[in-house]
Amino acid sequence: MRITLKVLWLSILMCPLLGIAQLDSIKVLSWNVFLRPAILHDHQLERVQGISEYLIASKADVIILQEVFHRKARKQLTEALQKSYPYQTKKGPVSFWGVSSGVALYSKSPFLKEKKISFKESMGADQLAKKGVVVSLVKIKSKEVYIVGTHLQSGSSEKFRKIRKNQMKTLANSIKNIDSSKVVLYAGDFNFTPDAELFSSLDDVLGVSIPKLDSSILATANFTDQELFPAIGKPVWIDFIFLRKTQLAKQSRTWIEEPRFKFKGKKRRISDHNPIISVFEINEINY
Repeated sequence: MRITLKVLWLSILMCPLLGIAQLDSIKVLSWNVFLRPAILHDHQLERVQGISEYLIASKADVIILQEVFHRKARKQLTEALQKSYPYQTKKGPVSFWGVSSGVALYSKSPFLKEKKISFKESMGADQLAKKGVVVSLVKIKSKEVYIVGTHLQSGSSEKFRKIRKNQMKTLANSIKNIDSSKVVLYAGDFNFTPDAELFSSLDDVLGVSIPKLDSSILATANFTDQELFPAIGKPVWIDFIFLRKTQLAKQSRTWIEEPRFKFKGKKRRISDHNPIISVFEINEINY
């Protein structure tokens, strides 16, 4: 009887340890790489090597990129990443002008499912592309995770803000059939800041946990020390990685980096945005 009781107590004590043992750390990186279509001369092909070198060195498990529009640059980037990231999402639907959403996912592990949803509304330069949402299911370290990549409407006017609000609804609807027990990550260029009205509604619309930055760098865009895109005012934080609330995972750390590589004779920013990175601890046990 004493032996049976000892075994029972040992089993109870070991339960938390088993839960901890099954935790896996997953690293996710999101970056607007500013590879606009070839009609625009943004040194796209000169910057691809630096972009790919940084991505490989990051050792992220999944990479979500935005503005991968330039056909040759995308091809070169994919070839450079092939060894480290052999799995990528497809280009998807294109606009009248032949431009896709620009959202591209690269992974060390295979994509089990892939779905693309195009936004119904867009204005200004965004109308040239077929912006939308890319939903992928990827199995990383025995854990299945849904990655939702996007790039919302740019611009600061009330009309643009209204479009972003509607696009957020599309983003939420893109995973409405995914069971609440599944781990879902949202990543991309959201084009609004933490002090925006839309940011305060993130919990209601997407049901996400708002990450805290663990870095001295606090902005991802609008830098005046780059020659790629005009910047007025202060740098801003508009690129995010969110975790849909769940007991199966936690967003343990989020930070922003500022890669610079040599092109055109000196060390420069290789995009008008900074990449943002998050580490998640995921447990397959549903308590």
